[in-house]
Amino acid sequence: MMFTMSGCSDTRYVMTYKGGEKVNAGVYIYNLYSEMSYELTMSYYTTGQAIIDLDSDKDGQKLRDYLVEQARKNTKECIAITYKFDELGLELTDEELKSINDNIKSIWDASGDLMEEEGISKESIRTVLKAQTMRTRLFDYYYAADGVEAVTDADMKKYVEDNYVRYKAIRIQKSNAEDSAEAEKENKENEAIRDEYLAKAEGLSYEEFDDLIKEYNEYAAAKLEEATSSDEDGTAEDGVVGPMPSTDTVTEVDAPEDSAADEAETPSENEGSDETATDSEDAAEEPNNDTMYDLGGQGEEAKNTDEGKLATFIKGLEIGKATAHEDDGFYYIVMKGDITENSEQYASDNHDTLLQNMKGDEFQGKIDSWIEELDIKENSDAIKKYTAQVVYDKQNDFYNK
Repeated sequence: MMFTMSGCSDTRYVMTYKGGEKVNAGVYIYNLYSEMSYELTMSYYTTGQAIIDLDSDKDGQKLRDYLVEQARKNTKECIAITYKFDELGLELTDEELKSINDNIKSIWDASGDLMEEEGISKESIRTVLKAQTMRTRLFDYYYAADGVEAVTDADMKKYVEDNYVRYKAIRIQKSNAEDSAEAEKENKENEAIRDEYLAKAEGLSYEEFDDLIKEYNEYAAAKLEEATSSDEDGTAEDGVVGPMPSTDTVTEVDAPEDSAADEAETPSENEGSDETATDSEDAAEEPNNDTMYDLGGQGEEAKNTDEGKLATFIKGLEIGKATAHEDDGFYYIVMKGDITENSEQYASDNHDTLLQNMKGDEFQGKIDSWIEELDIKENSDAIKKYTAQVVYDKQNDFYNK
């Protein structure tokens, strides 16, 4: 596929490649617009207002510079992915093309007038959306089961066993009382609770530990309710032991846990395969205490979080032996599970996410090498013209008419 200057509201090109092929400025502007839209959306979710400060910090640089850098990177990747896709003789399916056309129609129906104000044509949007689909197809071309560098089920199972930590935990929150003496008193009580449940955990199997987690949660919920009802203003006092957070808040970073529906379809290790429909419904409602954490696949920043440090601690433990641990926020009773017992099922249930974890960086390296091979040159005048401020101002002017 060749990139041309035709059909664009502003026909200036933003980049060239292979010695002269030109790329519509609208491709770059749409990438810049998309990055900015994401930041505005995040601002709305966090502050309730879709407002951003282009001079605020983003990853060590001004947001305006970060947005431009991302748009330049995304545009170069768009060129490289499209070129490689065509070079390999691959083609998008009719279904993929229809989906792209439907998305373009939706974008244009919602924001067509703004797109034209920004200098973005339908063809520029089409180029970006097609490249996004091509990226997925190229990833599969290399790494899917029938790919030229296929990742097998056995490879994925081994990755889980080499990199993941499997565990269950009881978490007892430390006191948040401002008075140090009060905090010390409450934490002595919390430590006593920790020691009590640690003693109860002695000799339990990994499966039996679920019952202890349930017992603790019921105890903690009852104590919290008692404290809340006795408090004159209806709030619990500082330092009250609350129920252990659900596993939804402490699941592994890169591979989300299965949905309740999926859990209902796959019996757990201590459930019979001949359970009744009612038993299945009850099982779906039971919390999944099993946490899978991709410790080996994390960078140093993630490993230095409380959850990363907890997983690192657990990795060194004996399987099936309850052990105490603590950090600044919690006292823990943890039990390490045997990763080999569920690695095959976990790899199957989380196939796509694991494949990205295993090969995402490698695939990005391929894209970077394609960019180098194409000798992409930037039109500096266009980059200077279509700044983050220009795109932002055009949006504001459009919506404030």
